This record gives sequence, C-alpha cells and structure tokens, in this order.
Amino acid sequence: MFPPKRRQPGEYIRKLGKERQQSAMLRYALAVSLFVGTVFLFIIFSHSSLRIILLLGGLTTSYYLYRNGQYLTKRASDAKHGVKAETQVAALLLPLESRGWQVEYNLRIRRWGDVDVVLHSPKGNWYVIDVKSHGGTKVYESGRLRKCYGRNTYDFQEGDLISKVKGQASEVRSLKDARWVTGLLCFTRGDVNISDNNVSGIYVVAANHLVNTLLQLDYSL
Repeated sequence: MFPPKRRQPGEYIRKLGKERQQSAMLRYALAVSLFVGTVFLFIIFSHSSLRIILLLGGLTTSYYLYRNGQYLTKRASDAKHGVKAETQVAALLLPLESRGWQVEYNLRIRRWGDVDVVLHSPKGNWYVIDVKSHGGTKVYESGRLRKCYGRNTYDFQEGDLISKVKGQASEVRSLKDARWVTGLLCFTRGDVNISDNNVSGIYVVAANHLVNTLLQLDYSL
C-alpha cells in the first residue's frame, strides 16, 4: 500500500533547508566580491565621471544580494524548526504504529508540495497531518486562523492554512482511493483556543493532544 522506501520525518524540508543555506552563502559571497570590485573600480577610475554611477550601481546590487542572503538564511532557519517539529510529531506517533497504524512521511503530491504525515488506521480510516512550529495561541476569528501573542493577533505569513490542509486531504483521498481523509493541523509550540478544535472540518490541535485526538476521531468515524 505504501512505497517500499520509507521517507523519514522532515526529509523533504531538511533538504530544502540545506539548499536555502547554500544559496544564502552564495549570495553573501557574491555581495562581498561585488563590493570589493566596486571599490577597486572606483579607485581605478578616479578621474572618470562614470565612477559615481559605478559606485552606486555596485553598492546597490551588493546590498540587494546581501539582503537576499539574509532572507534565505532566515528561511533555512525556518526549515530547521520545521524538521525539529516533524521529528517531534513522529516520536509522538510511535505508540500508534505499535498498535497497527500505518504512517507515511513527506508524501509528495502535485499541488501542495508534500504532506508531512499520512496515517491509515487499523479501522481503515485515513488522516493527513500538516505540522507547524509557530508559537502563540491559535484562534479562529474574522473567518481565518490566526495566532495571538498577548493582546496582539497576527495572520500566518503562509496564508490560509486551513485551505491548504483541505487541499492535501483531497489529493490524498484521490491518491489512496480512500472513502474520506480527515485533515489535522498540528502545532508543536503554543496553545490552541478553538471551540472543539474544529475549523471547517479541519482539526487544529497542539502536539500534546494529537494522539488522543486521532484516537477519538478513529473511534467516532
């Protein structure tokens, strides 16, 4: 039912993080090289009217490369947090595997990149889990999932997480020829303050409630 080669938790995002870090290092190297080259040319063409244009162009491009390197470094750091979160969830799911649940990690699908976790229970029920490491208290207000820090509430930069999980569940349903696939959004940090932990059919849970939620769902389905 599952592919012979079992992917490890966080395998896809770990690879992505390494690629981002390598790209960041390249941007930094190019930024430094361009800065040094620009200063050198500025000195060489000390009597040319073009040296100001060269200086401005070179410094602007160098700064752009540096800022892009910073962005990629942050994205690489985000990927590391993602790997840690997926590994943490995998450890939580081990008791279910010992009870006969089948677990697949990082399932590649067409539209949504990959699904962090796909589960098939002994009762024949299917689940997908999208793992996130955002802190704060998750709430549902104004028609969207948000995160609270104290009195301040923020949107998720990734966009509509609920729609994403719905899309993943739909694709896995088709891929596995399942009758139905239940979607869960699991946060390894922070709390969840949502009535019944249910947003439009997607269950939003903190990691410490994940296994109990799956067992309760599997019992009721």
